[in-house]
Amino acid sequence: MLNRLFFVTIAILTFSSNLYSQYIEDALRYAVPNGIITPRAAGLNVAFHGVSDDISALYYNPAGLSLIGKSELSFGLGFTTSENDVNYLKASNVLNSNNEYLTHAGIAIPVQFNDTRAAIAIGYFLEDDYTNNMNFGAFNTGTTKISSEANFGPNSTNDNWAYLLYLADRNGNSFETPYKDSLQQNSFIAESGGLRNVSGGMSFDVSEYVALGFGISGKWGNYSYRKEYYESDSRNLYSGTSIEGRVFDRLESVENLSQNVSGINATIGLQTRLADFFRLGVSIKTPTWYQVDEDFSARYDASYRSQHNSEYYQYSGKNSYNLRTPFVYSAGLSIHGEGLTFAAGVSYSDATQLKFSDAPPEVMNLNNRILRELVGQTTWGFGLEYDIPIAPFVARASYSRTTSPYHVDIPNANVTNVSLGAGMYIGENIRLDGVFRWIDFSEQRVNYPTTDDMKEYANFVVNRMPLNISFGITYRY
Repeated sequence: MLNRLFFVTIAILTFSSNLYSQYIEDALRYAVPNGIITPRAAGLNVAFHGVSDDISALYYNPAGLSLIGKSELSFGLGFTTSENDVNYLKASNVLNSNNEYLTHAGIAIPVQFNDTRAAIAIGYFLEDDYTNNMNFGAFNTGTTKISSEANFGPNSTNDNWAYLLYLADRNGNSFETPYKDSLQQNSFIAESGGLRNVSGGMSFDVSEYVALGFGISGKWGNYSYRKEYYESDSRNLYSGTSIEGRVFDRLESVENLSQNVSGINATIGLQTRLADFFRLGVSIKTPTWYQVDEDFSARYDASYRSQHNSEYYQYSGKNSYNLRTPFVYSAGLSIHGEGLTFAAGVSYSDATQLKFSDAPPEVMNLNNRILRELVGQTTWGFGLEYDIPIAPFVARASYSRTTSPYHVDIPNANVTNVSLGAGMYIGENIRLDGVFRWIDFSEQRVNYPTTDDMKEYANFVVNRMPLNISFGITYRY
């Protein structure tokens, strides 16, 4: 007993050798942006690749910047309300979260080189918003977080918190715990942060029908994760079980992760035009090279029914590594006539090209999992934009779908995106835009590690249904 208490003290006073568990999602988070960009672009979604004729072209296809014709100022604000329905052990738990943000701010200026039409632009864009809250709870008859630590945690007696908190005993080279199942479990998870960029670009017409464009983006962002977790012997099934005189009652844990990222990438685009009737554009985004710095910490508290005091274990640490995202290949076309524009677009990236580098071994090991578990990812969609006759209004609607990056995934893992938007001219060169965008998809998350045959007791599924609302103003002069 004295040795075990000594190890708890050492763990509290110094950094533990435990490291925050990395997942492939830590890479995908920065590889699959899903921001509003601007209200007009959000109204058409991926189909905007076929239009690309305002400040949003900086993000989609910079070749379209020369179509702006006049100087353009644009600014927008957004709001997201998200409903998360968590299914854990067949129990449904619904929680909403809200967030407000600046979607974009930018300026584009036309320039003339002899008879060549050209434009330059610079803008700020929110690429993704990570605000997301969820909770879940159920009585688990299959596994526990205590047994997960005993089976999959560190093998050292001064690092395994289940052993240090008198929730497991040493058995040769492994740990054993009597608390293997039948505990009440509850959790609350809060995520926040976002990915942003400042982009600069230029476009010039190489002929009457063809334009080239180039852009470069500096990116930065942050992501915070906090998980509060509880499991307890709510039915007194272990009241006659003890380890060194301690009768387990309740485990509480708090796990935190904070990431800061910075990166850079470039875009090259080509756009062909046939008067105002037809456009076809293609673009390539280079990989983004990110530097990721993260801090992590955890604390585990155990309380007992016996007269012993509660015990706790905590650790913290830092990681730093590089991340490279895949190339992104995009194309789109649009046809315009009688005030109606039909647009369609597609975008593809090979998720297997995600790669960690200059990282600790446990992070580098994810590169092999990426090759085994991920596949190419495609976003496709179409949209309509209609200038309403004899009225200063423009209506927009679109549908898009993004396939799952996983080779094997759960139902509804593909992201469905439906948008309805409108614009109103409040002056000859001033337009107000607004959009409602509904997103629906499901993702599977790991509550704690377990064996393959017990994953149904340790994983949970989140059906995410965010609604993005955005308004912006565009002034051309």
